[in-house]
Amino acid sequence: MKMHYAYHCLSLAGQIVVISTALCWAALTQAQSALPHPGPNLPLNSSAKKADEFLSTLRPPTSVQALENGSDLLLDFPGIASAGPIRFKVVSTIPRTNGMWLLNLSPQPESGSALFASVTLEPSALPETTFLLNLSKTQVILLVVRAGGKYYGLQREIKIGLPMPDNSTK
Repeated sequence: MKMHYAYHCLSLAGQIVVISTALCWAALTQAQSALPHPGPNLPLNSSAKKADEFLSTLRPPTSVQALENGSDLLLDFPGIASAGPIRFKVVSTIPRTNGMWLLNLSPQPESGSALFASVTLEPSALPETTFLLNLSKTQVILLVVRAGGKYYGLQREIKIGLPMPDNSTK
């Protein structure tokens, strides 16, 4: 098995986050369903406006509502976490995956952009990527994957709790 590593740096609210991506070359045997799937359902407190602005810059352009169902995607992170750095694991089993993006669906993203992180891949790679994002409030996260010329989406919410104050006295 041939391993390739790529390191990506991005600025997130003034902090530099390093992303390590391991790409494993493997034969994929899973066939994709020919039936179209509806895109992800957005929670009531989310907004696709900033995400749609970003997705319209991709080639070919797309929108949140046009995304196929991401049932072959994995977006793994804790459901509830303390403010600070949080690991997000992203896996796509869709053949010919060549791009992955993590987007913020909060109504007003802090950075002014919906983009948290992005990775460009070889089309024949089986991607498994870990992102380390510094979050300070509850977010709705949208994973967008481009594979075989189509876009797939999977969204999840991460709840960010405030740390408990230390009331112990000596």
